[in-house]
Amino acid sequence: MQFPIVVGLHRSRFLDVMLLSALILACSAILSFDCASSVQGGLVFVVVLLAIQAWRALTPLIGSIRLERSGEVFVAKAGENEFVQATLKPGATIHPWLTVIRLVTADDCPATIIATVDRENRENLRRLRMFMRWQAKFSGASDDA
Repeated sequence: MQFPIVVGLHRSRFLDVMLLSALILACSAILSFDCASSVQGGLVFVVVLLAIQAWRALTPLIGSIRLERSGEVFVAKAGENEFVQATLKPGATIHPWLTVIRLVTADDCPATIIATVDRENRENLRRLRMFMRWQAKFSGASDDA
């Protein structure tokens, strides 16, 4: 691999479709029960509010991630070009179709990166997975004392 690797992150269409499907299923389940229409309307309203909150929470805070040969990770917030160093936290999930990375930036701001396979970023996600499996340093030498 050629280092440094810069991976641009964007909203996942897959997660958006899954959220919309869950919203439709929840609303149809609520409307299929026989009860007062005011109760059904209230429940649908609450479900829609929760879906909007979840949709806003899925908006990525990290715009791009830079991976170095030494195992260091730098991130740039969405809309910014300046990279800051980030520390990887244990508990990453690496699968062929989904990668979840937890990290803390230099200004003690925790962030979670959820990367799914889309048409545009298939090669970048493969590079990110390879880096996380073979290059990334999750913990220091004295963590298991």
